Amino acid sequence: NDHVKGFLGNKDCQIVAVCDADTAVTGKAMQLIADAGRPEPTFVQDFRKLLDDKAIDVISIATPNHWHALMAVWAMRAGKDVYCEKPLTHNVREGRLIADAAKKYGRILQTGTQSRSNPGMRAAIAYLHA
Repeated sequence: NDHVKGFLGNKDCQIVAVCDADTAVTGKAMQLIADAGRPEPTFVQDFRKLLDDKAIDVISIATPNHWHALMAVWAMRAGKDVYCEKPLTHNVREGRLIADAAKKYGRILQTGTQSRSNPGMRAAIAYLHA
């Protein structure tokens, strides 16, 4: 839902689909979009169905961690830019595959690392280092 809120904060962004295998968790996202007065997006349970949709420019991935690398590669191969939650990968091999896909398909890939600049996180790390 944080991703949905972030996209809703951009007037130039339209959320055209919400995807989750678990229908019980999508209600809040759909409600946030409706409350913002935005057009109702399509609900999709199978991520693969998003890949052929030409109306989708960017895929935002906030799934269980083991899906991140595979979904990111599939999305870029389908011509989508990707924002993916951390951890982006489980290992260096997955990271190399993702980097190679971004280069090969000319796509933008960004991963969430905003917590690294959070003042509380920085203070905790400084404390541990001390």
